[in-house]
Amino acid sequence: MKRMKAALLFLSLGAGMGCTSTYDPYYYDDVYYDPYYGAYDAAWTYAWVDPVYSYWYYAIGTVQAMAVDPATAATQLAANASTAFTPSGCATATATGGTVNYTFNDCTAEVSLTQISGNVEVVLSDNQGQLAATANSSNLTINGEPYNLSLQIAGAPPDGNQRKVTVTSNSFSPNRFDSRTAQSTVTWEAGSGCITMDSTSQGAKGGLSSTTTVSGYQRCRHECPTAGMVQVETSEGTFTATFDGTSTVKVIAPNDDVKEYDLDC
Repeated sequence: MKRMKAALLFLSLGAGMGCTSTYDPYYYDDVYYDPYYGAYDAAWTYAWVDPVYSYWYYAIGTVQAMAVDPATAATQLAANASTAFTPSGCATATATGGTVNYTFNDCTAEVSLTQISGNVEVVLSDNQGQLAATANSSNLTINGEPYNLSLQIAGAPPDGNQRKVTVTSNSFSPNRFDSRTAQSTVTWEAGSGCITMDSTSQGAKGGLSSTTTVSGYQRCRHECPTAGMVQVETSEGTFTATFDGTSTVKVIAPNDDVKEYDLDC
């Protein structure tokens, strides 16, 4: 009888394990990691755009009507490095023309980015009166993982105190993705340390691919995201998750299986 009960228990556990491993882990991980990388994109953008936005778009209280000087903005951005990245002295930045070269040593940015080490080049430019920037990295790590940073940022004219940019990103950790391409809109109130992001991205790992939509993602500084929904479309169906300010997120698979992740916030 004991052997029969043990056999039945083993079969029961095996069935449960089979249920939770129906889908490849990549699909669950995409729901978890893509919003992180979207938040990284937004955090870099906030750090580089917020300090120079007013310079770019305002002159004596009115919207700037003349072309601005990227070199002056780059100088302002380099001078702001010790404020944008902490602790003091962790980041060095030099401006040459419209280019800013950063070297990070275990830095933290105001929104979501931690343990930043490595090198990043940011190039500011004027695109018919609109702020534009590109950023690329070398030997960069974020939160203990290697990270490939590649961003193109396009500014938009102000709406009162609100800042708005569009971001095209090919940024990702090679530990998690083989490729990732994202298009996002990021908004924030000037100097608030809070971002709102909406994005669509395409990711791949091995022979698997997915399309991820992040809607209404909101996060302030290093607090947990307070709002937002993620939908990942795959050949196996749709995986979803929502953020509600807690330190965990539940990924729901097409067959209603649930995998829970702890958020680093």
